[in-house]
Amino acid sequence: MMTYDTAVRLPPGGSQSEVEVGQFAAGLRAASQTGARVALRLVELFERIVEEFCVKFEQPATPAMARIIAR
Repeated sequence: MMTYDTAVRLPPGGSQSEVEVGQFAAGLRAASQTGARVALRLVELFERIVEEFCVKFEQPATPAMARIIAR
């Protein structure tokens, strides 16, 4: 879990709760960006796994499946 410590000055006429909401929003923004990067990385990894599976197993299996079906 990530935490974000920042020095914050209260806005003129503002309250601590307004600052906390702003910090919360900034934390959510950072977390969503991190989550998006992780999701994109997982998509790339999944695409490589599927491609490798197809190259290693699907192509060699095609003639074998044709022989089984022809019986």
